[in-house]
Amino acid sequence: MKKNFNKKENIVDKSTALEGFKRTTLDIKPKREKIILGMFIFAVLIILSFLVSFKTTVLIYSFFVTYIFMSYLVIWIDTYNKNEKLPPEPKKWPNVSIVIPSYNSLHTIFDTIKACKALKYKAKKEIIVVDDGSTDGSYEKLQKEKGIILIKNEKNAGKAAALNKGIKHAKYEIVACIDSDTYPQEDALEKAVRYFYVEEKVGAVAFAIQVNDPKNLIQKIQEVEYMVSFGLFFRTLSKIGGLYVAPGPMVLYKKEIFEKLGFFDEQNIAEDMEITLRMQRYGWKIKACYFTKVRTETPTTLKGLFKQRLRWIRGGIMNFLKYSDILFNPAYGDFGMFITPIVFGSGFIVFLFISWTILQYLKNLLTFGGALILNAKYISLDLIRLPTSIYSIDSFFIFGLINIIFWMLFVYLSFKINKERLQKTHLLPLLVMMWVYPVFIGIVFLSSYLLELTAQKYKW
Repeated sequence: MKKNFNKKENIVDKSTALEGFKRTTLDIKPKREKIILGMFIFAVLIILSFLVSFKTTVLIYSFFVTYIFMSYLVIWIDTYNKNEKLPPEPKKWPNVSIVIPSYNSLHTIFDTIKACKALKYKAKKEIIVVDDGSTDGSYEKLQKEKGIILIKNEKNAGKAAALNKGIKHAKYEIVACIDSDTYPQEDALEKAVRYFYVEEKVGAVAFAIQVNDPKNLIQKIQEVEYMVSFGLFFRTLSKIGGLYVAPGPMVLYKKEIFEKLGFFDEQNIAEDMEITLRMQRYGWKIKACYFTKVRTETPTTLKGLFKQRLRWIRGGIMNFLKYSDILFNPAYGDFGMFITPIVFGSGFIVFLFISWTILQYLKNLLTFGGALILNAKYISLDLIRLPTSIYSIDSFFIFGLINIIFWMLFVYLSFKINKERLQKTHLLPLLVMMWVYPVFIGIVFLSSYLLELTAQKYKW
C-alpha cells in the first residue's frame, strides 16, 4: 500500500506517537484499543500458563535465542572481509553543517563543541548549536563561545524539535547530527562522508558508538554491551542493508532526506529509529563507518539506565506499530522478511517469556497456598517446587551452554572488530552481562509492554 507524506506535519502518514513533546494524554480510541489488546494478551498467557509446562517454554525460548545467534553468525561469516578498506575520497568534498541540540548540558556541551571544531575536513563546515530552553546556565556561556551559530528555543521542545530547527538553518548539503554529550574522533567526518558515494541513494551514514571513559560497574557493563551491539551485530546488519536505527549520538544525513521525506518526527520518543525506518521504507540506504570512533556519555546509575532503556524499548514499540507494514513484506527484501521480524519480534517474545515465568511462579505459589488452607498434611513437595527445579543435564542445559558459547564468541569477535582488547577489568562486567543483566533487561521489557498495553504516558 502506498504511503503518503504529510508535509504540514513533517511525518509519513499518521504517526502512532502522541501529540506534543510532553505526551501527557491519549485520545480515547487508541487508549481503549491498547487496553483491550493488553487484557487479551494477558488472558491468553494465563490460560497457557496452566496448559504448557515452564520447561517447555524455556526450551522454546532457548531455541529461538540460539536461532538468532546462529543467523547473525552465518551472515557475518558470509559477509566478512578482513581486507575491507575505507572507500575512496569523493571527487568533490561536500560542505557539512554540524547540528548539536543542547538541553541543560553545561558539563558536556563544550567538550562536544571542542571535538567538533577539531574535526579534520577538506571542505567547509559550520557548527550550529540549538539550545532547547536550558535552565542550567549553559545558554549564557554558549553566547560567549566563538566559531558557532547559536539558536535558542524559549521553551524546551524536545531533541527532535531542536534538531529540526538546526537543520532548517543549515546551509550545506550534508548534515551531521551530534548529541551534546558525544565526542567524535578528529577523522570522523573525512572517513564517514566517503560512504555517501559508494552507491546511489545513500541517505545516511551511522557510526559504531562507544562508551566514553567508563568508571563504575554500570558504565563498564554498557561498555561491553556497546562493543557487542556496535560490533558484530551492527556490522552484520549494515552489510545486508538491515540497519533499523542509525544511533542518535552521531549520524550524517544528506539534507535532501529532510527535504524529500520530512524532518524528524517531533511526536516520537525514538526519533533516530523512526527516520531510519522511514528511509528504509522509501528505498534510501543507510551505511555504517567502522574506521573511526565516536564516544558518548552513558547513564551512571541503575535508575538512569532503566529510564533510558525504557524509553528506547517503548520507542521501538511505537515505531513497530507505525511501520508494521514492513514486517514480512517481501518488497523490502531481507529487511522486511528477516531483520524487522527478528528485531521487533524478539522484544515481544522476551516480554511473553518474562510474563510467563512470573505467572508460573504465581500459579505454583497459589497452588501451594490453596493446599495449605485445605489440608497441610496432604501437601506434595511437587506443589511447592518452583520452576528453578528444572536445572539438570538435559536439553535445557545444552541450549543454555550453546548460547553462552555463542555469547562469548560474539564478545570476542566484537572487540576484535572494534580493534579493542579484552582485559581483566572486563571479566566482572561480562559475568554480570551473562547472569544478571538479562534479568534487568527482561524487567525493562516487561515494564515497557505493560506501560504500552495499559496506555500509559510517554516520558523522555
